[in-house]
Amino acid sequence: MEIVPFLAAVGLVHAALYFTDQFLKSCMNVPYIYFLENVGLWVKPLQLHWFTTAFNRSVTKWALWRPRFFRAWFSVGAVVVGLLLLPSLFLLISGLANHLRPTQVQAVATLQPMVPGLNIPMQELPYYFVTLLLASIIHEAGHAFAAVQEDVRVNGFGFLLMFILPGAYVDVPTEEIRALTPFRQLKVLCAGVWHNIVLVLAAVGLGLSAPYLLQPLYYQGRGLSVIAMTQDSPARGLTGLEVGDVITAVNRKAVVSVEEWRRALTASATQDQAGFCVPEAVVHDHDETVQHAFEGLDGSVQCCEGDSEAHLCFELLENREADVGVASMHPFSCLPARLAISKSGEACVSSATCPTDTHCLAPSLKNTTRLVQINRGARDGNAGGGGGIGTEQEDVLYLGPPAYLYHTVTVTSYVSKYSFLSASWPNTLEIYCDYMVKFSGALAVLNMVPVLYLDGYWIFGAVIDLFLAGRCDNVTRKVVHVVTTLLGSVLLFANIALGVWSLL
Repeated sequence: MEIVPFLAAVGLVHAALYFTDQFLKSCMNVPYIYFLENVGLWVKPLQLHWFTTAFNRSVTKWALWRPRFFRAWFSVGAVVVGLLLLPSLFLLISGLANHLRPTQVQAVATLQPMVPGLNIPMQELPYYFVTLLLASIIHEAGHAFAAVQEDVRVNGFGFLLMFILPGAYVDVPTEEIRALTPFRQLKVLCAGVWHNIVLVLAAVGLGLSAPYLLQPLYYQGRGLSVIAMTQDSPARGLTGLEVGDVITAVNRKAVVSVEEWRRALTASATQDQAGFCVPEAVVHDHDETVQHAFEGLDGSVQCCEGDSEAHLCFELLENREADVGVASMHPFSCLPARLAISKSGEACVSSATCPTDTHCLAPSLKNTTRLVQINRGARDGNAGGGGGIGTEQEDVLYLGPPAYLYHTVTVTSYVSKYSFLSASWPNTLEIYCDYMVKFSGALAVLNMVPVLYLDGYWIFGAVIDLFLAGRCDNVTRKVVHVVTTLLGSVLLFANIALGVWSLL
């Protein structure tokens, strides 16, 4: 799904809900408003809100389950977040400086807006929504638990959808928090950020330990499992790739990681088409070259009659004057591609590296087109009573730009040991961990910056009171708070604006 139709559909749904809401309020004023108040639901332009007190009792019970542990837990959180306040500002300053550098010398952006359809694939929207909502819920749960520990009333919990962004919030009386001592305030105010930091560490730990945790169920280092293919993938076909295939080599070089797969396809795209050491007997027996070969506008030589997909025009990579035994060979030969490649022993760049009685032949192709040989293992092996790699399948000969292959075929380094296990499950786990690190980390950073209406505004106010109450009067402390808030707001919004600009 493209981003524009998707956003248009979401906008139409919001418009329909808002129109229905206004219509029912005008026609069924009292019953409808009574229903909304009882349910805790209200509709705003491009927004949906739901507020409930259903979780209040459970949260209070859980927070008081281990009071000593939670008191120590939130005290540690306040100290950790306090130590990270200044580094969060320096992170924004370095991000802003990076955006202002020339494009060619910019480093990889630490803070980058994540927009579905631009830098987030549309097929990964479920990960986007689930992780963002979960990170927000864990954040707000931290505030609620800490508030209960400090005898602050929790009025209820809310969930919202702002256009396509899900979120959560907890209603805690601000005046009751402000009545606490500065450090007790920090325990409540820093609890959300603290929980986001812990969630990041948990996601990183789970992602790093996944290969070891999944060892009883999956192989690693034995190839790449194909877990998804787009409908328009040029790798599809009767002799093409299928979901569930296990790729063991690309152009006869073993690949056991996604990075090796990327490097192999990049090399295919950026380097000249490699040749194959084809036996001379294969050329003599199967050459179907037309009398007059001609060069096309794209630079390729056409020596096959018609548009046969099974035959390719191969160019002889020889020095005809220096090499012995090539005088009788045509410079171009029309051969059955699969037969010629299957009979070749190795790749080559000239016949000097080929065995006796073989010649180095390379397909004559368009400028961006490459012939990529993909070796596959069996989809379902029986060794050890499980799945995995058995006897090898027929190779896939992909003809086209390697970039299309990379962008339309999704692979993972996990190979299932048992046929009932999907190789996509570990990949799904890793993607969820990756998104959780990004979103929970982003929520932590955003709420450590002193910006109005965000946690950082209240956190910096409590920190200023904690350290300056005995040194400065109330007016001076407010001035310091205003200055830090202006600085944090400018840094944050400048980073967001330049980040969005870089995506457009």
